[in-house]
Amino acid sequence: MCLFSKHYFDPKGFIVAVNDDDEMVGFAHAGFGPNDPHNQVETDTGTTYMIMVRDDLWNSNLPDQLLAQSEAYLRGRGAKVLYGGGINPLNGFYLGLYGGSELPGILLSDEPRRRVFSRNQYRERGRVVILQRDLVRFRPMVNREQRRVAREVNFETLYAPITLNWWNTSVYGSLERIRFFLRRRRQDKVLAYVTFWDIEPLASSWGLRAAGMFDLWVDDEYRRHGYGTYLLGESFKELHKRGITTVETQTMLTNAPAIEFYKNLGFAPIDHGLVYRREARNS
Repeated sequence: MCLFSKHYFDPKGFIVAVNDDDEMVGFAHAGFGPNDPHNQVETDTGTTYMIMVRDDLWNSNLPDQLLAQSEAYLRGRGAKVLYGGGINPLNGFYLGLYGGSELPGILLSDEPRRRVFSRNQYRERGRVVILQRDLVRFRPMVNREQRRVAREVNFETLYAPITLNWWNTSVYGSLERIRFFLRRRRQDKVLAYVTFWDIEPLASSWGLRAAGMFDLWVDDEYRRHGYGTYLLGESFKELHKRGITTVETQTMLTNAPAIEFYKNLGFAPIDHGLVYRREARNS
């Protein structure tokens, strides 16, 4: 579901290494993201979504050879810019298998893959901060502003919300998703919404039930007036009722307002993702 069933999966971009006994010992997976309208694949920019080798081979030259083959495939399809790892919008594969709430590039804690890209002239061009919030001890904020917001809005739930375009349907459509939103009372106006998905199968390996948070939106007119805080507070209460014990989200490290907002809600950083990029060679 996460890989081979994607209709834009190209077997030529999935490079497999075998030993003398025809046993698979590693692979690299190259691919692309969407064009600006998000209605088809765009090949000007490509990424090596994944490199995997047997544990005892990370210090060999096999990872570098796999990366070189991945780059050759991407350049052959017309890529001018090469990335390492998956990062939105280069997020067509491995959601739920690597990273967490979203694809983070290459995790800072993932030293073997970081070394492979670093020694092959990939440079960090951005950094993602990954944050988690424990819901077991969560208590929503209570103050005058939050009471005012509660009087003004209805908190509503939508299961399996419609995706906005072809690419988002391809990436998120098969996931178990739920959207919470605030609607102004006596008006048919949505003021804010947020979407969560069940981080599986990755969360099972963590030994907990986790929800990934993405697509948080608050109407410009209502930002910094407590609506986002109220929305997430009510969302976390509802998720906890459904057995979710942890919420994870991520944002760029340069997005200081978002990081401060999340920290005020009790989120704590647990890891970082590195956005690696290399300019493609002409030969």
